Amino acid sequence: MNVAISVETLTEAVLALPRKDKVTLLTLLEDSLADDDSTAADAYDAEIKRRIESTDRGDATLISHEEVKRRLGPKYGKKAD
Repeated sequence: MNVAISVETLTEAVLALPRKDKVTLLTLLEDSLADDDSTAADAYDAEIKRRIESTDRGDATLISHEEVKRRLGPKYGKKAD
């Protein structure tokens, strides 16, 4: 069924729905977009795999959790422990 409806009209109708129906609609819309996100998810998975392999080969320079906190603390207003 192909019914032309403006975004404004659709928005008004959706906002008038009960919360439960909005959640159902949101879930359906998110599921319909999941296929579009597969490229980003694939790229993310490839990057994680690359980083793990780099670490396993010893090519990556690792730093301790304490060093991460020391470096990021000033940027985010927290002092290192």
